[in-house]
Amino acid sequence: MPKITKRPNETARFNRSQKILIFICIILLIFGFSTRIMGGNAASESGYDLFTMLRYSLIEKPTRTILNFSKDISNLWNVQSENDELRQEIASQKMYKSELDDTKRRLAELEALQGITSNDQYDSIGATVIARDVQGWSNVMTINVGSNDGITKDMSVISSKGLLGRVVEVHDKTSKVQLLTAEKTDSQVSIKIELSSDKSTTGSLETYDKTTGMFTANIFDSTVEIKKGMKVVTSGIGGATPSGILIGEVQDVEKLYNAEGVKIQIKPAVDFNDFTYVSVLKVK
Repeated sequence: MPKITKRPNETARFNRSQKILIFICIILLIFGFSTRIMGGNAASESGYDLFTMLRYSLIEKPTRTILNFSKDISNLWNVQSENDELRQEIASQKMYKSELDDTKRRLAELEALQGITSNDQYDSIGATVIARDVQGWSNVMTINVGSNDGITKDMSVISSKGLLGRVVEVHDKTSKVQLLTAEKTDSQVSIKIELSSDKSTTGSLETYDKTTGMFTANIFDSTVEIKKGMKVVTSGIGGATPSGILIGEVQDVEKLYNAEGVKIQIKPAVDFNDFTYVSVLKVK
């Protein structure tokens, strides 16, 4: 009769199955034995506690963990969305603040300019800067008044801080203004410095240095004592520019030993990069 042999894998599988079955039986026996010892109510409670523990461990706790995790993810997305909205709101507030600050600056500039009213020397014509070439930023700008508004060539143009330049080209509704900071100018501005309440000295504005941001001017009288901080204004000589329009203040004084006169450096009163409203002066 042939001999039947079991394969090693089948034997191992059978042994594992036996062990599991024996372990389950032992658990059931222990549970049954515990039930007998505790009595009916205690056994029922013990069974209920075991069932509750298994249900909590295998079902409720994992489910609750998953739900809490999902809730945390949802809250995280909500927080992220709220943060994005807050960032947008902050950016909008910064933009509105910037616009408000610019509007306030323009209003202050306009109010200061309106304070420069017509007097016995000139009438003022209000205007707005409408164009300024980037390439010729320091040379020329365009304003929104022209011959229809009574503008003529060589009229002086001022901001709320002081003298800007003069009209060099006039059209019906617009005009071009050559700034004092222009690289090349075909006219010099006559200036004066008040030395005291009853004494002044005169000279001419010569050039503007972009590097230092200063005007150079020549004072004709070399005997006068000029000090740093003295105000420099237009003299009115020549009739094109009214007298007393602020240009700036003295920053440096240099005696010209080989020639008559004094050379001075003037810090402009006007910020030539920051103005919107101007007035054109019509000399009476």
